[in-house]
Amino acid sequence: CFTEDFEMSDYFSKLLAEQKLTDAEIKALQELRATIENQLSVLSGNPRFYYAGSYGKHTMIRQRYDLDIVVYWPHDCDYTIKGIYDAVGRTLMKHWRCVIPKTVCWELPFQGGFHIDVVPGRALDATFVEANLYRTDTGTTLKTSLKKHIKIVRGSGRLDAIRLMKLWKERRGVPFKKSFLLEVMTIIGCRGTSTTDYSKQLVAALRHIRDTIETCNIKDPANTANSLSDDLDKAARAKIKAAADAALRAKYWSEVFE
Repeated sequence: CFTEDFEMSDYFSKLLAEQKLTDAEIKALQELRATIENQLSVLSGNPRFYYAGSYGKHTMIRQRYDLDIVVYWPHDCDYTIKGIYDAVGRTLMKHWRCVIPKTVCWELPFQGGFHIDVVPGRALDATFVEANLYRTDTGTTLKTSLKKHIKIVRGSGRLDAIRLMKLWKERRGVPFKKSFLLEVMTIIGCRGTSTTDYSKQLVAALRHIRDTIETCNIKDPANTANSLSDDLDKAARAKIKAAADAALRAKYWSEVFE
C-alpha cells in the first residue's frame, strides 16, 4: 500500500531534514574529539585518530547519536593489544568522571544518553586499514576494519534509507544491538530498488529484515570470522521481526515514524 509520490517524498525529506545535526552540534562533536586526542597524546607510539561509527559513515540522526573515535597504534609498536587498551583506559580515567570498559572500547557517558566510544587498537600494517582490537569479554583479539565498514556504507547509495531505518529503530525501540548490522541488512534488502524512492527502499529493507532476522548469520564484511548478528538472542530476533512486520502492515508511513 506504500507508494511514493511527491507528497510522500516531501514527508521523507522533512523527516531527514529534522534528523540532520546542526552546525553547532557537529562543531561540539569535533571539539570533543580534539579534547580526547589531546588527552591521549601523552601516550607514546604516535597513534592515529579517526572518526568511526555513524559520524564516519554519514548515517547519524539527531534522535539518538553517539561519537566513535578510533585510536590505532602502528603495527610495529612494542605494545600488546591489551596494553594499548589498558593504557587508553587509565589515561581517560584521569580526565573523565565516568569511564566504562566495554567489549572493545571505553565509553564516556554524558547526560541525555549521548556517549563517546573510544576504540583502541593496533594496525596490522602501515596502511592502517585493518587493526586488532582487544576483547574484554574473551581476553582475545578481534581483527576488523572500521575503515572498510565506513567505505561500504558510504558507497552503498543508501545513506538516506539507512538514516530512516535508524529512525524507525529508535522510535519503535527495535532491539538491534549493532547499528552496523542494521546498516548492512538495509543495504542488502534494498538491492535492485531505486536509490531515490524512499518508500520502495524502506519496504524492501523491512521485508528483508522480517523474512531473515530469525535465522540470519550476518558476517562482518571486513572479517568473515566475525558475526555481526551473534549478539541477538531468540527473543530479540522475534521482537525485530514483529516490529518490521508491524511497519509493513501500517497503512501510512506516519504510523511507522510518528
